[in-house]
Amino acid sequence: MKSYVIDFGHTNYKIGSVENNKIISIFKSGYHEHSIVDEITSKIQHIESSEILCCSVINESITNSIIEQLPNDISSLFKFIKVEDCENFISLAYKNNKERLGVDRVLNLIAASKKTENDLIVIDAGTAITVDYLDSKKRHLGGLILPSKELIDKLFFEMLSFNFLEEDLEDSVFAKNTRSCIESGSNISAYNSLNYILERMSSELKTSPVIFATGGNAKNIIENCNHTVIHVESLLFEGLVNFASK
Repeated sequence: MKSYVIDFGHTNYKIGSVENNKIISIFKSGYHEHSIVDEITSKIQHIESSEILCCSVINESITNSIIEQLPNDISSLFKFIKVEDCENFISLAYKNNKERLGVDRVLNLIAASKKTENDLIVIDAGTAITVDYLDSKKRHLGGLILPSKELIDKLFFEMLSFNFLEEDLEDSVFAKNTRSCIESGSNISAYNSLNYILERMSSELKTSPVIFATGGNAKNIIENCNHTVIHVESLLFEGLVNFASK
């Protein structure tokens, strides 16, 4: 049976095509590149399921505006998964203000829990880097949110009165131009911090968790990580598939 899943992220949105509960293709686009309504309408064809499962971390008024412009035969199928829906699968670390826990983080954990019976960590490398820990009893113990290297670079780019990207880039702690100073510093800030967090989580719990990475910058995480990391491109979509009507 053919169905679709949609992820409305902070920077991009993705449409996943699903057949027999397997992700077979992913379309990704930025919010300002093309008409979202036109792209969703063109990508979602020959729907055989009774729902289009969605995850959103953007303002609800934005998704409502998109849905209102879609053809009724598509918009009527939209089903947004909320954090509270996920409690049938895992126990959440947030006991208060659960709605403030990003549903994308929870869906990642649900999907990862289907891949191992051991303790696990999910690193989602998107606009920010989220790190979440789930133990073997499917209890979310909590996690951290870090600024990504790209986010740090962007902050400096917007602060400065000149374009430092015009300068040559050298990888050194004795950098001799602004670009190298910023990018070497952001690299150390993002990836050394992440390695520290992974080591501290493991040492405090005295465990050896399976580590998964997902998100647009996952490959950079893997290249700079001191631990073995399993890359799963469609982890969030795999989490959404668990909510498909039987």
